[in-house]
Amino acid sequence: MSRWQSLLLVAGREVREELSRKTFWVVLGLLLAGSTAAVSVPEIVGGDRTSYDVAVADGSPELDAQLEALAESLDVDIELSAVEGSEVNQLVADDDADVAILAGDQPTVIAKQERAESFVAAAQQVLGVQALAERLEDAGLSAADVRTAMEDSRARVVRLDQDESSRRGSAAIVAIALYLLLFMLMMQVSNGTAIEKANRISEVLLAITRPGPLLFGKVLGVGLVGMMTLVGGILPVVVKLVAGGGMPAGLGAAIAWGMPWVLLGMAIYLTIAGALGALVERQEEAGSVVTPLMLVLIGAYLVAQSAADSPLGQVLAIIPLTSPMVMPSRIAIGEATAVEMALSLGLGVATVLIAVRISARVYARAVVRTGRRLKVREVLT
Repeated sequence: MSRWQSLLLVAGREVREELSRKTFWVVLGLLLAGSTAAVSVPEIVGGDRTSYDVAVADGSPELDAQLEALAESLDVDIELSAVEGSEVNQLVADDDADVAILAGDQPTVIAKQERAESFVAAAQQVLGVQALAERLEDAGLSAADVRTAMEDSRARVVRLDQDESSRRGSAAIVAIALYLLLFMLMMQVSNGTAIEKANRISEVLLAITRPGPLLFGKVLGVGLVGMMTLVGGILPVVVKLVAGGGMPAGLGAAIAWGMPWVLLGMAIYLTIAGALGALVERQEEAGSVVTPLMLVLIGAYLVAQSAADSPLGQVLAIIPLTSPMVMPSRIAIGEATAVEMALSLGLGVATVLIAVRISARVYARAVVRTGRRLKVREVLT
């Protein structure tokens, strides 16, 4: 067989074995259900706006319009009802109204303690402004002059980054998803290699294929299974985006533009993990041999989770071993530049080529040597 045929044969074997396991389908189902819930539950739970029954005594059309505008700015619904001034206290006491407003010479807002606090405070300001306008008119100013004075004295509000918290939330989601994916696949490759070496399965497979296709076929097969799992997780997100649904700011960009770094991370980490798995004598040692990789992955995850926009995050987004974790988070928060992305991708591809060459040599020399745990220096010299 040619190298490509051997590669596809081994990769197909890995995919078939994984798809035959119930655990894969259970994890995929849970991931799909969890992702669907994550994008749909906020819409369902957050679909009902808060509503208040507001009783108004001695009101006016202008006051009603101001209260409606106030409710819209607070993202709440109100139902106004005109009542007699003598009824307002009893309506609130009997819970027939959430808030009662008594306009007139001495404007008063009536509500039970800790109920509709934000609306009560804002309504108090509306009544205060209205009372001030009436006093200015009584002092001799025209209605137009009063309106102009009120508008000129209103403070201007400037919002710098309304999506910042949402973008950071998206970065955190992307970071933890990539960390779990790379961690599980890396352990799967190293454990699989260690098991095949301990059980002498690799010696049987080497009789029909070369070491390189055997290693990279495993990496390819496990990577394909990982991509299936990843697709199961992001499919509900993509469906919602296509349907025009709202998503946290930055999440769509991180998914679309961050995918090359996901592939680079899988190629780098899985290739190195497969070679390191060939160094051990028993399966139980597979976890310890990939500890350096795990530490790098954990460090990159911590930076991606909390400091992707820092100078350290900018550096780690370019370094190949950490860029698969940090760069998608920088994309999510809008910090990644085109130059950074191009440099990171270029170094990542070069690192994949180097990792493939060195890992193939380590695997070929270590997988057939049994009796004790080997060191990388021994098999490279």
